[in-house]
Amino acid sequence: MLAVGPLVFVGGLLVGLGLAANLGPIFFVGLVLIILLGSMLTLLARTARNTRMWVTAGEASYRAFFDHAVEGIFRTTPDGQYLAVNQALADIYGYSSPSALISGLTDISAQLYADSSRREDFRVQMQAHDVVTNFVSEIYHSSGRHIWISENARAVRDWSGTLLCYEGTVEDVTEKFEAERALRAALRQAETANKVKAAFLAAMSHELKTPLNAVLVFSEIIRDEMLGPVGQPVYRDYANDIHKSGARLLAVINDVLDVTKLESGSVVLEERPENPQEIIEPAIKLARKTTGDEREVACLLPEPLPALTVDPRRLAQALGNVLSNALKFTPSVGEVRVRLTAQADGSAVFTVEDTGIGMARETIAAALEPFQQLDGSLSRKFEGTGLGLSIAKALTELHGGRLAIASEVGAGTIVTLSLPPSRVTYYPSRARSA
Repeated sequence: MLAVGPLVFVGGLLVGLGLAANLGPIFFVGLVLIILLGSMLTLLARTARNTRMWVTAGEASYRAFFDHAVEGIFRTTPDGQYLAVNQALADIYGYSSPSALISGLTDISAQLYADSSRREDFRVQMQAHDVVTNFVSEIYHSSGRHIWISENARAVRDWSGTLLCYEGTVEDVTEKFEAERALRAALRQAETANKVKAAFLAAMSHELKTPLNAVLVFSEIIRDEMLGPVGQPVYRDYANDIHKSGARLLAVINDVLDVTKLESGSVVLEERPENPQEIIEPAIKLARKTTGDEREVACLLPEPLPALTVDPRRLAQALGNVLSNALKFTPSVGEVRVRLTAQADGSAVFTVEDTGIGMARETIAAALEPFQQLDGSLSRKFEGTGLGLSIAKALTELHGGRLAIASEVGAGTIVTLSLPPSRVTYYPSRARSA
């Protein structure tokens, strides 16, 4: 604005001189052009000054961002030399300053990467996409140890497309990478340990079954006096106790074998269409044999009965395990019921209900895990290995179904075993009425 005053003064002076000298219109046209040109030059000078100020401020802002960024920032030549780095990158690589890094690392391929081919991989990706993202590599720290970094970068080209340099950011991911590697190693160790455990349990179970079968056979012979009187009646009682204990131990061994087979995925279903009654009745017999509880179990079936394409023995085992728990945890004055219901979507659901002691909702998940007892008092009062429900769940899922539990302490338990529609068949002669 200060330049306008002198300009007006000079213009007025020239106009006065022109009028006094009677120079004519050409003089005044030239004078107007000179004044306009002066105004334009003044405006351009002001614009240039403002532009310099903006550029200077922008450069200062960018430099402040570059120098104080948390992530490492770099600019390199295509052949692997650093042009500029910030302090964060120097800290990551273990150098005292950016200048120390630039002078210390003159060949990125040979001096930085633990695997020198990584720089070529970086260059190939840049040539293909002009961008590299999450480029994780193992590098040498200045101290000599190895660390892991993740790079994100882009190619910088001029107006003609000529590659000028690469610029990008670096993040130290050593802790994250080491944690993931440790987790993978732990998972491998756990899988190996699980396989060893399964193999050990299977081997030991088979080894135990051979002598146990002899104990069962000979105790039964003595108990039933198959080869003649034993003399003292108490011997028969002892033989009976031996047989019962042996049968219980055999059941535990069979459960352990089933768990190992289910965990290893070696159980193969022998499927065929079966009447649900031929599944429920063996299940009830199994539950009574396991618990020694001969009480009545109410059985409710739909009409008409569908055919279930399942492995009858395995599904009866799953249902029998659930019924065993229901009988075991329900007082003698309580009730146990099993029902089969057909669902609108074509699926079928076995439901086992009891009026027993129930369980807290937060313990249901634990009850479905192998070898889990709900608490010390239950484990002392009620016998069992804690395998029944986990086996029932696995066998139900092997059929493509789902086992669910609803329970409250003192309010009984409801367990459902749902089978998908693909396993339920209604024959034309048994079609459901509308």
